[in-house]
Amino acid sequence: MGELLTVHLIRHGQSQFNAMGRVQGHTNSPLTSQGHAQAKAAGETLKGREISALYTSDLLRAWETAEEVGSVLGIAPQPVEGLREVSLGEWEGKEIEEIRANDPRTLELWYSAPMEANIPGAEPLDAFRERVLATFERILRSHDKGEIVIVSHGGVLSVIIAHILEMSLNSLWRFRLDNASISRLLFGLLVPKVTLLNSTAHLDGLLEGAVSLWSSGKVTR
Repeated sequence: MGELLTVHLIRHGQSQFNAMGRVQGHTNSPLTSQGHAQAKAAGETLKGREISALYTSDLLRAWETAEEVGSVLGIAPQPVEGLREVSLGEWEGKEIEEIRANDPRTLELWYSAPMEANIPGAEPLDAFRERVLATFERILRSHDKGEIVIVSHGGVLSVIIAHILEMSLNSLWRFRLDNASISRLLFGLLVPKVTLLNSTAHLDGLLEGAVSLWSSGKVTR
């Protein structure tokens, strides 16, 4: 068996927009105090592992999460623009309940068949996938063994995991990624493996009150 590479995927901690139930996309929103605690807890979970690099989206909520994780691990985060969340156009800044009231059909499609959801001004999902996977492949080419961490967003991490599982973009939301959850990928075997998905054991008591497009699938009430 050759050398193995472990990739830890961390979704950013709770942001102010998460707590308010607002759509973020490329819009910056800082972490709440709970989000900082979640990020620190994620870092503590990885403490003691031989992490060689820490990559992060350059959007504020991910960057602040990566700073907390890096402070625990003793590693400086490296910002990567290609790890930004999908741009959600005219939805950004709006409350999810407002979108549900004004455009329930598009929101329902976003959860059930996102490739068919026409969000005004949003980044096309196929272009988003291309951007994310190209960025991810560049990161992988820099590491052939060991362990690395990527801090990013629900959409970005879902695209990466769906790619490993050979799932279509219309199946992106068939799994849930909570704030500051940890998922894990293993490379170097015959095929890459998802060895952990949405682990939140380190977040006991720190998950209350977060609402987002990636963790809320209620579209009919």
